[in-house]
Amino acid sequence: MTKTGLRIAIIGSRGIPAGYGGFETFAQELAPRLVERGHEVTVYCRKGYTAGQVLHEYKGVRLIHTPALRSRTLEQLSHEFSSIVDSMRRRFDLYYFLGYRGAPLYVPVRLTRRLVIDNTDGLEWRRRKWSRFGRAYLHKAEWIVTRLAAQELVSDAEAIRQYFLRTYGRDSRYITNGAYTLDRSDMKQEVLDEHGVVEGQYYIVACRIEPENNIDVIVREFIASGSDKELIIAGGMNYETPFWEHLQEIAKGSRVRFLGPIYGPGLIESLHLGAYGYLHGHEVGGTNPALLKAMGCGNLVIALDTEFNSENLADTGRYFTPEPGSLAEQIRWADSNPDQARALGEAARARIGEFYTWDSVADKHDAFFREVARKRGRHV
Repeated sequence: MTKTGLRIAIIGSRGIPAGYGGFETFAQELAPRLVERGHEVTVYCRKGYTAGQVLHEYKGVRLIHTPALRSRTLEQLSHEFSSIVDSMRRRFDLYYFLGYRGAPLYVPVRLTRRLVIDNTDGLEWRRRKWSRFGRAYLHKAEWIVTRLAAQELVSDAEAIRQYFLRTYGRDSRYITNGAYTLDRSDMKQEVLDEHGVVEGQYYIVACRIEPENNIDVIVREFIASGSDKELIIAGGMNYETPFWEHLQEIAKGSRVRFLGPIYGPGLIESLHLGAYGYLHGHEVGGTNPALLKAMGCGNLVIALDTEFNSENLADTGRYFTPEPGSLAEQIRWADSNPDQARALGEAARARIGEFYTWDSVADKHDAFFREVARKRGRHV
């Protein structure tokens, strides 16, 4: 019997082509592969975030742009609301929500007897950027998505899966994120020249400018290490904050430069490929796309020691703690041991090729979505 596909709506990213961050890259890589596996896929998008383009189709994926309020606290929720409203007049079999900020909005979708699957991402309510009220709301949203809104959950790290088991007694399907493996032949020298960096003479940080990514710790420790290399930080923010002003102050007069967001084919990858090492300070979340990208580029990774980072990196990198002097010591070790640093980077690249390919991610989603649909009487 020929397999038929599902009509799938993906809601929760800023849209594709990816012009921002993790969920956007995730949707850009997953959605076309689901189309190749026989599904009809729609990704809901926001104008202004899709790499400067407003397309209606991308590699067989239908793109629908819906409005959002330009507000730090309401933009995501308002976009999910307008996307859900639009979707209810269309025929979707399965909704795949990325994250759970809008969890109360998912309950009416489930009441229409459509399949609702949520990718839980990280522990959003632990992010320091949110106010006390914001963290309380997000903690409640986590409860709602687990208890009321979603028939099924996806966790992108085994540590996240264990959290939901411990906290709610609710299992989820473990499906990680993906990445590519690249080598020096993929590096564009003109990108390094444009940003004024010399191959092998800088460390890189690539992430959003948010407190829970510990960029302030990284900057202070890099300066304290006395490294003769440079630290470049590639990443932006939607709204300027006191944290950004604080970073500017502590980096003043040092060998630290903020490049802002770097988007475009091969740009951030080239900066990774030319770097001596990658510093990763993320403390909240499951499988982090920035970490996987650095590993796939063969970077020596020095990561904050969390259960999430150690699950991904295992023994192919080095770790630091938040205590003063910890990261500085690791940077000094890396500067003094180039051969060992290079070997760790190669091991990290091999780990991506073995465990974190996008085709594997797509195969697991395809199998899981069909399994869930069959359990509920859909012939797929």
